[in-house]
Amino acid sequence: MRSRLVLVGIIACVLVLSASVALAQTPQQQTRGDFQWTVVPYAWLTGLSGTIGAKGYDTTVDCSFADLSKYLNIGAMAHIEMLYQDRVGLFTDINYSLLGDQASGKRISLDGKTSLFLTDVAAFYRVGTVPLGKNQTSFMTFDVLGGARIWSLALKLDGDRSRGGRDIFERRTWADPLVGARAEFHLTDAWLLSLRGGLGGFSVSSALTWDTTALVGYTFWEHGTLLAGYRAVGVNYSVGSGRSAFKFDATLSGPIIGLAFTF
Repeated sequence: MRSRLVLVGIIACVLVLSASVALAQTPQQQTRGDFQWTVVPYAWLTGLSGTIGAKGYDTTVDCSFADLSKYLNIGAMAHIEMLYQDRVGLFTDINYSLLGDQASGKRISLDGKTSLFLTDVAAFYRVGTVPLGKNQTSFMTFDVLGGARIWSLALKLDGDRSRGGRDIFERRTWADPLVGARAEFHLTDAWLLSLRGGLGGFSVSSALTWDTTALVGYTFWEHGTLLAGYRAVGVNYSVGSGRSAFKFDATLSGPIIGLAFTF
């Protein structure tokens, strides 16, 4: 818990400092059409750690992204974004993964399978565009965003003697409000650094959800950018008690690699 609070504090400090820089400068519009679309198919090697449970039974999960060659059955991810007049926009992040192992005695402690569908939908406003130095090709953009994070989780635990040999299956779907910010540093015509962070939940559904993403990009084509970095998403969600209890208190984290198409 202490490490999560420290991480949340770091995210908040970065967002406040970035906002102060952006607000202190005069925005500069870039020359482009009214609409800009970005489509990013990507792979997020999603490690999972924390506590999950259903119907009064909990299990501790500790599966790093290095274990995914054994435990990731399927995964699909995409980011789709629309920007209007370099000022306002919408984006969605879609992630689906099927993770699990039905055998016992292996390194992962999840004796079952977890199907996770995670979607972020948010609107954003571009606060400003700030030149970086005297080079006209170097600049920073800063966006504030707000929206929702939608979780759909199906959990299957294999039966054992403590549960009378019966399998446990539970499916839950919930949505959390989300606020955050994003800063992109276009260092040269080819290289960029993107930082994004957010907080949500606020006990509406989850007690807390947070996320942070750092990406480095290399533009090799007018409409194509190769991206690589790291993303982490945390959540603390619990509902019910006793036999009706459901818990998902976990962190999903791992490296990202993707290809952004902009037009």
